[in-house]
Amino acid sequence: MKRIINIVIIALLVTLITACGRPTVTINERERENYEKKLAGKKIECPYGLDANGSCLKEGDDGIWY
Repeated sequence: MKRIINIVIIALLVTLITACGRPTVTINERERENYEKKLAGKKIECPYGLDANGSCLKEGDDGIWY
């Protein structure tokens, strides 16, 4: 019985470690450039502001999805 409990605990730990691994998120080139500029302390030139992902907003866009 103790052996079965140990096997279940090990299986759950492996599942937890696998599920909580580092996420792989791709960033497009413009967002990466803006992120690197921000880290370097440079100002990002966007006349209408930035959205939450670091991309420049277009005229009339407020960055809120409907």
